[in-house]
Amino acid sequence: WGWRFAPQWRVTAGYGTAFKAPTFNDLYYPGFSNPDLVPETSTSVEAGVYATASGDAVRVEARAIGYRNRVQRLIVFGCDADFNCRPDNVDRATLAGVTLGLDATFTAGTTLAASLDLASPEDDRTGLLLPRRAREHGALALAHPFGPVRAGLELVASGRRYDDPANRIPLVGYAVVNLTAEWAVQRGITLFARADNVLDRDYELAAGYATGGARIYAGLRWQP
Repeated sequence: WGWRFAPQWRVTAGYGTAFKAPTFNDLYYPGFSNPDLVPETSTSVEAGVYATASGDAVRVEARAIGYRNRVQRLIVFGCDADFNCRPDNVDRATLAGVTLGLDATFTAGTTLAASLDLASPEDDRTGLLLPRRAREHGALALAHPFGPVRAGLELVASGRRYDDPANRIPLVGYAVVNLTAEWAVQRGITLFARADNVLDRDYELAAGYATGGARIYAGLRWQP
């Protein structure tokens, strides 16, 4: 449901249900499976408010979206201190929070996109954080054209997380800086390059698994 009650303002609301069955690997992969897993089900509600504003030099859209997702038998994957890993069901879990966002486009061609998630992903029975989910997560992307070349800067940050349902294996927060560049050589042909984690931050998305450090990619994109 959505309603634009003024030229610059609109509100939305939604309700949904979902179902997720365990994968074949979840059930039967040797050493990393759980044949007793059951499917997870969920119901979710969300509401949002959006505002737009335009001036001589910039157009801006801001948004705030609140959500609450109740999950029965949530499937999570975790490992113990001896690296014995398997998926398990969390009896009841609630994922609630708010997402704040801002998009801006300037007449000079500069674009800015920012988002901040403030969440409470918890196990309803214990009150502990769900595995590998942070209470805070943010992203910022800034891009600007320099003639035929468009250069960009990205920042991705996350708060503290835990690798296990018992919250005994912490994953520290992190911030990663990425750089991007694209050059439109001619119509339909673009050269691009990307440098991820340019500050070579040492961080983990899952305990014991390295993220690879600083990385550089380059390529050619053709679109007829």
